[in-house]
Amino acid sequence: LGGMGKTEIALKFAEDVSSQYEHVFWVDATNEDTITASLKGISSFPDAKKADVDGNPEAVLYWITSL
Repeated sequence: LGGMGKTEIALKFAEDVSSQYEHVFWVDATNEDTITASLKGISSFPDAKKADVDGNPEAVLYWITSL
């Protein structure tokens, strides 16, 4: 359902709460492959690398929940 303003709502929410969170991650949830690719991309963030998060999507999710 394109054109309904979902992206604008998400951007406004992220802007409004950005001071409350250290990180904001965008995950493309178009399908399972894009979710996996997005999570693997998050593993390359400097803080994730410091925490020794590998490219495994489950490891990335675990790291995110520990923040």
